[in-house]
Amino acid sequence: MPNDSIESRLRPVFAQVFGLAADAVNDQTAPDNVPQWDSLAHLRLVMAVEGEFGITIPAEQIMDMISFKITRLMVGELTGQA
Repeated sequence: MPNDSIESRLRPVFAQVFGLAADAVNDQTAPDNVPQWDSLAHLRLVMAVEGEFGITIPAEQIMDMISFKITRLMVGELTGQA
């Protein structure tokens, strides 16, 4: 299933950017429960996601990336795998 592929590629990106164990990343992973998710880390996340998937996240959507789940769904839409 394509969504599984996105999730399996996105989970290590989140883990690396935020210094988390990959198995600790889930749909609830968000700034509220990841203390190191600040504005600089958010920009690193955007760049890492764009690099991993070969996409450009539109500027108006960057601030909408407020959880793993939302980012996963956004990547699905931007890659045509939604």
